[in-house]
Amino acid sequence: MKKQLKAAKKVAALKKALKKADSYQREEILKKLSIAKRYLKKVAAKAAATRPKPISARIAAVKAKLARAKNPVRRAILKKQLRLAKKVAALKKSLRNARGEAR
Repeated sequence: MKKQLKAAKKVAALKKALKKADSYQREEILKKLSIAKRYLKKVAAKAAATRPKPISARIAAVKAKLARAKNPVRRAILKKQLRLAKKVAALKKSLRNARGEAR
């Protein structure tokens, strides 16, 4: 996502520079712009193809962050995240079991 945002900003900056450029600069900027657009398309496709983390991986990540956290406010937020993630995992499990019984 960060790469996509960075590429989009570069394309926008090049388009802005293109408006102010003279004929010699225009050719150079157009070359750079075409390369930047191709890169943006590639990065956008990669970002769209990513899948969300499995809930077990998310729970493990939150637990690891909680173990490192010292700030009480951050710890409280992470505990709430962990509770919600566990609730989601339980709901997914019950849904999976319900679908299994329906067959």
